[in-house]
Amino acid sequence: MRYPARMSTRTYAIGAVAALVVAIAGYFAFSSQQTGQQQAALRGLIADSTGLLREALEKAPSAEIAARLDANLQAIKAARDRAFADATEHYILGAREIARRRLDASRLMREAAEARQALAAHMARPAVPRERWIHAAGELKRRVETLHGDLGRVLKALDENLESMADAQKRLAPHGATASLVEPELIAAARKRAQAEAATAAADLEKARSLAPR
Repeated sequence: MRYPARMSTRTYAIGAVAALVVAIAGYFAFSSQQTGQQQAALRGLIADSTGLLREALEKAPSAEIAARLDANLQAIKAARDRAFADATEHYILGAREIARRRLDASRLMREAAEARQALAAHMARPAVPRERWIHAAGELKRRVETLHGDLGRVLKALDENLESMADAQKRLAPHGATASLVEPELIAAARKRAQAEAATAAADLEKARSLAPR
C-alpha cells in the first residue's frame, strides 16, 4: 500500500518541476519580447529626435522643436536594456540642448543688434543736459555688454554641445542605431557656423565699444 503513495509523491514532484520549467521559460520569453519592444521604442525615439535635430540645425530654431525633443527625452522609461536606454538619453539630451542653445542664440543676436543700434543712434544725437545724455549712453552701453556676454556664453555652449554629439553617437554604436543618427557633416557645419557667429558678435561688440568712451 505504501508503494502507490511513493509513486504519487514522485509524480507530484515531477509535475511541480515541469511546471516550474514552463514558468521560467515563459518568463524569459516574455522578458525577451518586452526587451525587444523597448529597444524598438528607443530606436523610434532616436530616429524622431534626429529628424528634429536636423530641422533645428538647417532651419530657423523654434521653441516647438525643443519642446518635442524634451518630450522624447521624457518618454524614455526604465528599460531592461539599461545601457541602450542610457545611450539614447544621452543622445536626445544633447539634441535638446543644441535646439535650446540655437533658440537662445537667435534671440540674443537679435536683441544685441537692437541694443547696438540704440547705442549708435544715441551717440549720434548729443543732447543737453550733457550729464543725462552721458548717463543714458552708459546705460545703453552696459546693455550691449550684457547681451554680448550672454550671447558669447550661449554660442560657446552650443559649440561644446555640438562637439559632444560625437561621443553620444559612439555610445549608440554597439546598439545598432547608427543608421538613424545625425550626419557628422551636418554637425561640423553647425560648429563652423556657431564659431563664425561668435567671431562676428565679438567684432560687433568692439565696434560698439568704440562709440562711447570707456
